[in-house]
Amino acid sequence: MNKRVLKISAVALVSALALAACGGDTTPSATGEATSVDPGSLETTIKVLAPSYSDTSKSDWEAIIATFNETYPDVTVELQIEGWDGFSDKVSARIQANDYPDILNDNAFAASAEAGILYPIDEVLSAETLAAIEPSLLANGMGTDGVQWAAPDIATARMMAYNVDLFEQAGIAEPPATWAELEEASAKLVALGGDIRGYGMPLGREEAQVESSLWLWGAGGDWADGEALKADTPAATEAFGQMKKMFEAGYTQANLEDNRIDVADVFQAGKLGMMMAHSAIVADAQAKGVNVALAPIPSKDGGDGVALGVTDFIVAFDNGDADRKAATAAFLDLLYSDEQYEGWYKGTGLLPVTTSMIEKGQAESDEIGSAFLEALSIVKFLPVGNPAWDALQTALQGSAYKVGTGDPAEVLAEIQAQVDAQA
Repeated sequence: MNKRVLKISAVALVSALALAACGGDTTPSATGEATSVDPGSLETTIKVLAPSYSDTSKSDWEAIIATFNETYPDVTVELQIEGWDGFSDKVSARIQANDYPDILNDNAFAASAEAGILYPIDEVLSAETLAAIEPSLLANGMGTDGVQWAAPDIATARMMAYNVDLFEQAGIAEPPATWAELEEASAKLVALGGDIRGYGMPLGREEAQVESSLWLWGAGGDWADGEALKADTPAATEAFGQMKKMFEAGYTQANLEDNRIDVADVFQAGKLGMMMAHSAIVADAQAKGVNVALAPIPSKDGGDGVALGVTDFIVAFDNGDADRKAATAAFLDLLYSDEQYEGWYKGTGLLPVTTSMIEKGQAESDEIGSAFLEALSIVKFLPVGNPAWDALQTALQGSAYKVGTGDPAEVLAEIQAQVDAQA
């Protein structure tokens, strides 16, 4: 195997993520400059709405709240934890009821920013905390208007995971870098028999937007067309054409409407050669005895290949109350401090976004950290800061799978029509 082969183990660290913050007794002004806040002067209530990443999510937040109340005893923090399934509906219900959470942990922010109901994040994160966040990740929370509306709180990096043992059985010396090599490797894997498939391509509602984006980037394209997003481009048509070719050749799973978890189950059962994966999928596969390595997602012509970066975000809603804003700022600076953030991010099962935690993880790891740092040079993000992304994502989730039986250009035209209808 050459240098493009990246070995990984069950616990993964990521890329060049962000830094640690300072404590909880300052609050930023509108310019991001920290100003003194007297803890005894704050008597208010702030509300936190967050998803459940794991069984410990509620207690992880409660631990920070308890520490916060040691300094701010007269600030009540109301915590609402909801499952990811239907989480966006819960957020929408709160917004429609004018019951804005002061702090929201979510994977989207553009619609609320466009509606004018968020604080720019530099109004509620101190200058020290903001300066600590790695620029490439911080940029993922910037809107198309150039305003920093969100700050990353956790991240994942996704690359192509492959079954080393199946590769050896099929006589595949190294992971494919080009689409042609991907087809060749998939053909060899399918030839092993036993219902083994080459590449998993989940185009169901869970993450069709992710899989589609990887192929689009591999074709040298992007969704962005100036400030707009456009689906029916020549690059997208070429990407969807290659996806269709893989499906028609029998190299993918039989049902393109499968979600990521469905494909992961096949991979973890040792019946799939390759799939786009993050660390949790790899860890589960290893726990089930699958020998896994990582490589970039193949692209049309090879080169650096493709990898995906994902961040979730912290946003702060403008409730028109100076005390709530001050308490929110103090709470968020505490959240990002080393003492609180380490336990919180580890509880998510995902990857840290503070430089100090990244450095600590690298010091405690061997080739795991270096593998993901190598991936950082090619990582790309979905255009979550564009208000049109919600419409494009929904359209991809509902229609991308149709490429298996439909004409790629027609499928993309249908997707574009759905985006235009929401404009």
